[in-house]
Amino acid sequence: MNTTQQKFDQLLIEAIDEVLCSLGEPVKNQLYIILENDFSITKNELPQQIEEFSNFLFIIFGSSARHLEIKFMKTLYAKISNDQLLDHHSITFTDIDMTFLTYIKKMQESLVISRY
Repeated sequence: MNTTQQKFDQLLIEAIDEVLCSLGEPVKNQLYIILENDFSITKNELPQQIEEFSNFLFIIFGSSARHLEIKFMKTLYAKISNDQLLDHHSITFTDIDMTFLTYIKKMQESLVISRY
């Protein structure tokens, strides 16, 4: 894995962690425990298991999971912009109808494009 991908993965983990923290530290910690014990996904594995994580959110929160995913996308975009990981014009956070999984995929594709 290249350093750009590693940086992206770290920013994604941070974005998810920050948004989950907004639910309260005990709730965030309990979600990580359930995720690891019942779904065998650790916090550090989230970037590689993002689809499973999304499914987990919908199991736990139902349709309200979409609101969390939108917050993840906004937080991730802010982190990537601040870190200047992508070119400014590579991708923007404009399509609110985009799914979380599609957004992550487009961001990863943009990383590849912007580095060459």
